[in-house]
Amino acid sequence: MKPACSALLLGLLLPLSAHADWDYEISGSATGLYGYSDLEKRFRADERHSQGTGDFHLNTAVIYTYNDDYGASLNADFMGGIDHNLKNYSQGSWGEEIYGIFDAPAGRLMLGQTANVGAQFHQGAPMVGPLGLNDSRIVDFIANPNWTRTKKVASFATLNSTSPNTDGTAPKISYITPQFYNTLLGFSYIPDSYSRTGLVNKFAHYAKKDGYVGSLYHNLDLGWGDLSASVSYAEYHDNDKEFFAGMQLRRGGWTVGGSWRKTYIDGDDKRRPSSAERTPELFDNYREGYAWDIGVGYEIGPYQVSLGYFDAKAERTKNRSRIVMLSNEYQLNKWLDIYLTGAYAKFDGATEAVAENRTGYAVVAGARLHFAKSCQSLNF
Repeated sequence: MKPACSALLLGLLLPLSAHADWDYEISGSATGLYGYSDLEKRFRADERHSQGTGDFHLNTAVIYTYNDDYGASLNADFMGGIDHNLKNYSQGSWGEEIYGIFDAPAGRLMLGQTANVGAQFHQGAPMVGPLGLNDSRIVDFIANPNWTRTKKVASFATLNSTSPNTDGTAPKISYITPQFYNTLLGFSYIPDSYSRTGLVNKFAHYAKKDGYVGSLYHNLDLGWGDLSASVSYAEYHDNDKEFFAGMQLRRGGWTVGGSWRKTYIDGDDKRRPSSAERTPELFDNYREGYAWDIGVGYEIGPYQVSLGYFDAKAERTKNRSRIVMLSNEYQLNKWLDIYLTGAYAKFDGATEAVAENRTGYAVVAGARLHFAKSCQSLNF
């Protein structure tokens, strides 16, 4: 979007006023995990057993508030990781996400490094703790040969999430309508689909192509429970097309949910010859496949627990990624959470070669320190 257009739109959304509030917010967290894994006998040569990882997040925002209807914020989030198997922050082992959010009666406009509206509306299997089923960090403890993201190579032989995450947090323009009848509609336009936080290989011929995502979210009060659901459609030019549907049902402290995502190539595959080192075989096999998850969670006081299953399968090859995860989270106080997770993973390659497969169990424990601070800095 041209700067003049952005300025005009912002001017329409945010009226000038002599009564404005300026605030700032800052929050952050530090997470440390230690895991022990045990692989099947034929994979013992690649077994490390013990592994530790770390994550750091710092989120900052400057917020302008006109009244209950109009507001804007400029956000800068920073993150880093230690000993991750997938180097999938926006700069590899660290990253940044800088974006603006503008709210008005006409809806919400977002500009910058954000997830697309389909990922923001995503509903599916509930999961507590830092590992997750989707884009799962269990691969830090049981490596998945189907998913590779290093400084030089990106290869995803299966989808790694039911969420439409192909573009990750690539810079984009997103709009979300005001809520009507408990329903939201959203649209994202992505001028350049490549981001290290997504699935696209930098050296693919379509890496600089644009894409768009449309999504619908609905919440329904059933009286005895609460149901939320979302559906999405995405198209990444010269890459693939994607469908997503998911839901969660909540009653008391219980939550059950599941989701499904399908990717396919419409018409001729425009794949072009390229360097084998940068674009190895099956590096974009995720373009034709599906992923689904299902799970249940329970929360009582400071304790949460979830049990979930994730399954991703390639359409034209034998590649498949399956994860079963039982995760526990306990909030000791407002600064400290502790975690204990048990997981089983089975990652199947295109052949029976040991290097293309991995199966095993892992137990992961850890803690997260976090803080949040807000302050009203200026009043007019």
